Amino acid sequence: MDDATTAARAPAAALKQPYGQEFTQSFIDAHRQKIFLGLSVAGTLLLGPFAINNFFQDRLLLGVVTSTFVVALLLNAYALVRERRPVVPATAIFLGSLLGLATAMYNNGLIGILWVYPGILLFHFMLPRRRANVFNLTLVAMTVPFAWMHLGPQLTARVTVTLVLLIVFSNIFSYIADTQQAKEAEQRHRLDLLVQQLEAQNTELRQAFRVREEVERIARHDLKTPLASIASVPRLLRELRTPDPQEDELLGMVERAALRVLSMVNLSLDLYRMEEGGYRLRAQAVDLAALVQTVARELQGHARSKNIQIKFDLPAQQVYAQGEELLCYSTVANLLKNALEASPDGEDIQVRLQLVQEASGESVVLDIHNRGEVAQAIRENFFEKYATHGKPGGTGLGAYSAHLMARVQHGDLRMASSAGGTTLSLSLPVWHAAAPPMASTGAQRHAAPEQPLAALSVLLVDDDEYNVIVLKSLLPTPPLTVRTAVNGRAALESVREARPDVIFLDLEMPVMGGVEAVGLIRTVQRERGEKASFIVAFSAHDDDATRLKCLQAGFDLYLSKPASREEVYAVLRGEDPAAAAAATPETPADERVFVEPALMPLMPQFLSSRRELAQGLVSAAGEGERERVRATAHKLAGSLAMYGFTEASRASLALECVALDCDLAQLRGMSDALAHLIAQQQPVAKPAS
Repeated sequence: MDDATTAARAPAAALKQPYGQEFTQSFIDAHRQKIFLGLSVAGTLLLGPFAINNFFQDRLLLGVVTSTFVVALLLNAYALVRERRPVVPATAIFLGSLLGLATAMYNNGLIGILWVYPGILLFHFMLPRRRANVFNLTLVAMTVPFAWMHLGPQLTARVTVTLVLLIVFSNIFSYIADTQQAKEAEQRHRLDLLVQQLEAQNTELRQAFRVREEVERIARHDLKTPLASIASVPRLLRELRTPDPQEDELLGMVERAALRVLSMVNLSLDLYRMEEGGYRLRAQAVDLAALVQTVARELQGHARSKNIQIKFDLPAQQVYAQGEELLCYSTVANLLKNALEASPDGEDIQVRLQLVQEASGESVVLDIHNRGEVAQAIRENFFEKYATHGKPGGTGLGAYSAHLMARVQHGDLRMASSAGGTTLSLSLPVWHAAAPPMASTGAQRHAAPEQPLAALSVLLVDDDEYNVIVLKSLLPTPPLTVRTAVNGRAALESVREARPDVIFLDLEMPVMGGVEAVGLIRTVQRERGEKASFIVAFSAHDDDATRLKCLQAGFDLYLSKPASREEVYAVLRGEDPAAAAAATPETPADERVFVEPALMPLMPQFLSSRRELAQGLVSAAGEGERERVRATAHKLAGSLAMYGFTEASRASLALECVALDCDLAQLRGMSDALAHLIAQQQPVAKPAS
């Protein structure tokens, strides 16, 4: 059985290598299908008329042979196009060709001899080189006697030489093409290996990056938990009694150190979110004057070493900026520390805080001026990443991160430098809502809550004893009854023993975490027919994904650590802890909403725009546009909270959290209820305290 017959029995998939498995992996092999198809078409066009003409010339045998040869070419060409087995084996085509050419040369002399030349090319490109050479030399050997018979010895010699040269040149061409093909194949192989190595390295890098992110997340959580407890202890001690000056200084040192480290831990991941645009701002009232004084006390030793005084020009009345206290603390600390380092020895630093009317509205502007001058080389890119000059060990991230934090808080940070010195100006929006009842910067302005707490049963679930101690210290007993549990399983047993009114439940705990526990607690209370406890997720994680995951798991509220006493009391009163700082001491029992008197002129336009948004939300819910509902509810929640519409803000936040997953009927019902609530609420000026 010859090779062509073996190829005919090969699977069709093998015929993607043209004309069967009898072809090797050379240049000709790689392009044999196209070459064979081209030669088949050319042979059909040339031999077709000749084959038909033989029948008209009564050359029946030659007509049958040539017609059979043409049909064999066409059948094999069709099979190759359809990626099927070749119909006629190569050996059969060769034998048919040999018979046809011998007949043509015997009857027609020179005309038959000329057909040998395309025959040699056809077999060279149709078969492996060794077999093609055998077939072609056989053709030459057969051609010589017929040429001698018709052409004589001289022309026979010339024909023989040209036929042999055709075979030689065909082999030379194939050899050169095969060599080039081999080089290209080797290069492709090396490139494939390199690509595989790069893909493997990329996979390892992605895995390492995920591991690093997970380690950072765990470390960040584990660091925030004790730091939050440490930062809360000085405040709790001040509430128990008024410390003497030395004790107060020590407490302030502990508080400032905890805030500084907590700020660094927060910023380790928050800066990345800020750069990517995914940071969620939790705006609050920030006392910049108190913050800058706190930072100045921390740097007092450095200032004395350079014989520098930090002089303040602060407003007589307290002014609050809108931002996040930890972000503002980090920004101010960065600016004041840089000013201290850049200032010449003996030259004072001037700090001024003022209200300024800017194009975007009224802002709180903090100017920090020192007599040093920024190098001309970095003035243009002072706030760019990694921009530094003449500072040993400088990374160029301080000014960049401060500028980024200012922009995240909807403010700005500017720098002006000349021979007279350098001024850095931090601009933040003014906090227009009610001033917070107390600050968290260490000043002794702590007062008991004005509204008494109801007699509630509270369950604290946390595996960190320091968290439990701090949280228990915030909860007066009586009127509260406080129990504790170290993990979700212990909390479940405690719930089975006695139903708590409120549960503060940590997320990450040994044995059983909070997400698993909340589902089991809901199931137990539902099976017993008990009223569901109000369950608060209490965690150091503060990202939107965790927040949404908790609300979907069954938590009523998400509270980030560290939480102030005002936030905890707001939860126990059934209020929104996010608006606790802006909450009024008195809440109307009807549709009225107490609003700062200065905001009353804005109310008609504000309420009109909010009601228009609410109607758009109802339309979106009716059309099933969940993403539009979520985005509108998010916008309403933030703006309503800013202006004191706590109940409507809370309803908007609840709708935002379930918009993408809840039943459409529920979505429409919640949207209608929110629109009705906003339409019914009436703002009134808050009475003077």
